[in-house]
Amino acid sequence: MVTGNAPIKTPDGQAELATRSRHLSQRHRTVLLLVNGRRTEEQIRRLAEQAGAPPSCFDELLDLGMIIRPLPTLPIEVAPYPTLPAAPSVDLPLPDLDHEPPLPPAGALVPNSTLNGDLGGYEPWAMVETDYSDLGDLDGGLEQARDLLIRAVRTDAPVAGSLTLMRLRRARTREDLLGLLDEVVQRIARPPREVEIARLVRRVRRLIADAPADSSLPGF
Repeated sequence: MVTGNAPIKTPDGQAELATRSRHLSQRHRTVLLLVNGRRTEEQIRRLAEQAGAPPSCFDELLDLGMIIRPLPTLPIEVAPYPTLPAAPSVDLPLPDLDHEPPLPPAGALVPNSTLNGDLGGYEPWAMVETDYSDLGDLDGGLEQARDLLIRAVRTDAPVAGSLTLMRLRRARTREDLLGLLDEVVQRIARPPREVEIARLVRRVRRLIADAPADSSLPGF
């Protein structure tokens, strides 16, 4: 079935309505106004006749190139999707659970050290005891203090303390880290945890005080 029988105005027709450069009659302009891209040709001719415009006005506008009939649109038949053959079933051998090696305990899967707090899961920060004896040339005391502060912020203020976390990671010396201590306390301050926070501050200060005199981190 042919569809799309709705004439449309051309750019010349639209310009004529705006400028009247062709000096069309009022009847031609009436027909031109009836063409809106939704009415069919039959509807336009009927309404134009009711408004006193003869059928020749429509044909003359076609000849002048002010309206056009769109190309007919034919319904498209979509081919059905091909039916694929069913996948063959494959019986996979089940593992012999009686001879599987036992899984290691959960504690063995957690690393002993998570430098700068970037790896692994996190225990409550006040309970973390980390061994920094294998840091080589790095300042173990500085890194342990940094890790404690990062864990505290990530536990109690992971969103609000994002800027503080960035500053802690970028701290190069003991003085830099010590200057961030008050900021960390403000981020993690909770009335029920005042004792734990005070204990954390004392421990960080002790670690920084016990660090070597030159604690800048080479390579950062």
